Amino acid sequence: MAEQEQEVRTRVREAYMHAGLYGYAIGEFALIKVFDAIPEKGDITISEVALKVGGEQEILDRFVFQLTMAEVLTSPAPGRVAHTHKSLKYKSDTLEAGLICHVFNMLFRPLAELPSFFKKHGLASPKDSKITPFGQAFNHPEWDVYRILDSEPALHNQFNQVLKGLGTMYSLKGVYDFSWMEPQLIGSRAALVDIGGSSGLAIKDTLANNSFIAPEKCALYDLPMVVESTKNTCDDSLKDIQFVGGSIFDPIPDHLKGACVYQMRRILNDFTDEDVLKALKTVRAAAAPDSRILVIEEMLSPDRNILNAGMDVFLMLVGGKKRNSAMFSDLAVRAGLRLNGEYKQTSAEFDDFSVLEFVVV
Repeated sequence: MAEQEQEVRTRVREAYMHAGLYGYAIGEFALIKVFDAIPEKGDITISEVALKVGGEQEILDRFVFQLTMAEVLTSPAPGRVAHTHKSLKYKSDTLEAGLICHVFNMLFRPLAELPSFFKKHGLASPKDSKITPFGQAFNHPEWDVYRILDSEPALHNQFNQVLKGLGTMYSLKGVYDFSWMEPQLIGSRAALVDIGGSSGLAIKDTLANNSFIAPEKCALYDLPMVVESTKNTCDDSLKDIQFVGGSIFDPIPDHLKGACVYQMRRILNDFTDEDVLKALKTVRAAAAPDSRILVIEEMLSPDRNILNAGMDVFLMLVGGKKRNSAMFSDLAVRAGLRLNGEYKQTSAEFDDFSVLEFVVV
């Protein structure tokens, strides 16, 4: 698991670096599957590629020239193109292709809207998750990111595939110990409610490393569209868990109240402070006196490395921001919670993430 996690981290870092250098060309090619049209071995004429993807050769010539100069693609002869070890990573079934398309849609498009967004709303971070550069870029200036994703099935599918691909990066094995809850699992009490759990990888990781937790005592709680998709595509390890549709901003269903653990993994940084406060209050209202609330995020780093700082701007485009444990604690106190512990995962290759454990005051 550690080797797999490290491999994914390295691939993510490299993909983000390439996105910054020549991401528009790679992103456009990945979106229209130009990399799929080039044979893995040998070469092909650019005119043949144009026929396969339904475009004009002239525009492909211009992008191919850029990517051959960057040594992403190679041109064995005039008018011909072939893969390199770099470009093979951007075929449509790879993690890298998903990441590049993700960055293209979630970063580049809203970045282009910043001048007009600031002109309209002032030079300030978004104060409302429904009024963001991302919403403006997708012609829904009064919708939050998740409502926009719900309205764009292709974009939503791409978004979820990227989250699924990144899932192995955030294993809690060796980071957080769930054994405290074993004596508390009495009767029908839920063990783990994974809020915003997407593809269920967090529950899968927890079940694999904690044999005392029964799958039926775990619940994937996410937007109905996400839950339905995961229910229809998950493997056998998740077939017995509970699939529950809902929103973190609405009251948690009665049968999930009083769970041992409520977990929010990589979702709160997508939102403004006021929305995070509302989400924490929602969980506080459902929690039992001995429940624990886990917030799992890549924390705002004190050394402000370039990736950490870049991700903070990325999140700003959808109305969110990176936070550290003190910033989360300040919000949690206002919601009737207190920080009970911080458990850190560190990596020399990528941002650190932490598990913040909150308890009811």
